[in-house]
Amino acid sequence: MTFKLVYRHGPKMALAEVTALAFLESAEPVLQQIEKRTRQHDDKRLLVNLKDVVGTFGPEEQIAIAKLATRYLSHLEKVASLVPEEKITRVSEQVAKSAGMQLKVFTSFTDAVNWLVE
Repeated sequence: MTFKLVYRHGPKMALAEVTALAFLESAEPVLQQIEKRTRQHDDKRLLVNLKDVVGTFGPEEQIAIAKLATRYLSHLEKVASLVPEEKITRVSEQVAKSAGMQLKVFTSFTDAVNWLVE
């Protein structure tokens, strides 16, 4: 599956903007690229904008993605995930938190940034 990743490194946080179709097969390559970029820049806080992901993931897929996120992004202090309001379930947030990862899902860009930099 194809995806587009735009990564921006900043002084307090990084931003990863993902454009893709909602296929589980796309999740791992995206997360691998994000891991590579965060390690290159020694970023510790990350906002992943998923508002341009077309389609939805079911609960089982969300669990699988959260497990992949903990595998590839556990070196980060905080990860905020930005999703459209109609797609928020908090499944990935619960799975990541149970694995000891500070991941929180938001529908507001401003709220996500404020949580990351606090």
